[in-house]
This record gives sequence, C-alpha cells and structure tokens, in this order.
Amino acid sequence: MSLLPEDVRVAVRGWLNCNQVVLRAPGANVLVDSGYAACADETLARLRSPRMLGDEPLAALVNTHCHSDHIGGNAAVARAYGCPVTIPRDEKPTIDDWSIQARWNEYVDQYAEPFAYQATIAAGESFRGAGRDWVAYAAPGHDMEGLMYFEPRDGLLMTGDALWENGLGFVWPHEAPNPFVEAALEALATIERLAPRVVIPGHGEPFADVSGALARARSRLAAFAGDPKRTTRHMMKVMFVFSMLHRGSIAVDEADDYVARVPCYRDLDERFLGDGLAGLGRRLVDDLVRAGAMRLDSGRALPTMAR
Repeated sequence: MSLLPEDVRVAVRGWLNCNQVVLRAPGANVLVDSGYAACADETLARLRSPRMLGDEPLAALVNTHCHSDHIGGNAAVARAYGCPVTIPRDEKPTIDDWSIQARWNEYVDQYAEPFAYQATIAAGESFRGAGRDWVAYAAPGHDMEGLMYFEPRDGLLMTGDALWENGLGFVWPHEAPNPFVEAALEALATIERLAPRVVIPGHGEPFADVSGALARARSRLAAFAGDPKRTTRHMMKVMFVFSMLHRGSIAVDEADDYVARVPCYRDLDERFLGDGLAGLGRRLVDDLVRAGAMRLDSGRALPTMAR
C-alpha cells in the first residue's frame, strides 16, 4: 500500500538531483523542486511520464530552497510549461543578484541556470496543491533560508534537505557552538512537533518512521556539533562526490589538481584543517572508495550512486 495519496506523486532521483513532487489537481498541478540543471532534459521527460503529469499542464513550481540541485531545472521547467515560479522569501537576495549564485557555484564547482521567479512564500504562509493547503515552516541548518511544507489533513511533510530517512543535508563547519547545527536541530524539533505521518524528503524514498529518522539525524548532528574538523572533512567529501556525479568521473592522478582549482577546498582547509592541499584530492578519493561512495576503474574514480 502506498504511503502517499494518489494525487501526490514523487519522482525519486539520485543524489545529483533532488526529488520532484507533483501535486495533482485538474488544471492546477504544482511541482515542488526541479533538480539539477545538467539533468533538466531528464527531469522534463520524467514530468511528462503518465505517472507524473503526462500531457497535463503545470500551474506552478515551488521551491523548498535555492541550492543548485533544487532550483537547477527551474528555467527549463518554466520554459516548457510557462508556469510561474515561487521561491522562499528569504532566498530573494541570492536570486535577485544572480552573481551571488554564480560565485557560490564557482566556489563549489556546481552549476545552475538563471531563472525568474514571480512569487515568494514565507514561514506561516501556504500554497494550494492537490486540493490541500501546504503550510510553510522554517527549515534552517543546511540552508538557513530554506522551508518545508506541511499538509495537516493527511500528515504529509515535504522536508527538502532538513530531514532524510538516514540523515540530512550537510551543515557548515564552525567552531563550537556551531550555529548551523543549532539551526538544524531547531528544524528537527519543528518536525517532531508537527508529527507528520509521512515525510517526503528532498532525497530518498518517502518514509513513515519519522521518529527513527529524527534520532539518526540528531545523532549525526551531535557528532558534528563540537568537531569542526570532522564537519569539514564530511563537507569536502559531499562536495567532491556531488561534483563527480555531474562530471561522471575523474582520473585519480588528477584529483589533487582538481581540488586545488576549486576554491572551497582551500578555504575550508585553511579555516579548519591546516593540512594543506597536497594529497587532498587523493585522500578524498580513497575515503570515498572505502565508504562505498566511489569506485575505481582503470585509473578513474566514479561515483557509485545514481544521479
């Protein structure tokens, strides 16, 4: 038996793309989040599948937050469907001045296509989708301006990257006390108060064991709270494998040169590690291979997870 009503449909993607959620209603279909720009054609193909939209129009696109794997397909979806885009109100500065997005994407070696938005939504406000009202709640931590959307009638919560079944989106390293960890814990407390029946995460399958997911997320945050070096190494590995999902692979003997070209690695090392960049790329590859997140093939390192 499905966890979700028939009119709430989820395209579960890999780790380069967030999930896409289609809220079905005649003439008023709503999409939540649009995936990564490099995969926009695949996103559109998924939306056109009979299980999602088929030949039906799309009335609106709403974002949980403005990271590249959640907004990267906005421009392509808006072109294809002529639909308005709604972003979290507090993300306005980073979209109004696209150079902020461009600098961030250069900093971490990601990409998002510029897009226009027509509306904003803030915590406490709501939008209509699948014949239901979805109320916005603040979801800080991974993205301090992010939102999650709760539908109280059926107890459905779209969490973006505030909570997954086995974790949550990375938080920034910081000397203790870490304000990003504290903010993420606030988002988890909000989820606990809402007591959703089902969580629709930004990555991974929808799930009903919310208490178990909250416990796992809190355990992970506790490990990061007082250890900025551990948090930094985790963030570096997340950034590296994400970029490799986009690139496809990297020659192992080019990994050190790659991290030397991408500013976030030098910045994070100088601020929290002090190890220097020499050998960092190879160490990241080795760690990710040991963790099963990458594999080696003919001198190249390839991500093991789906895009």
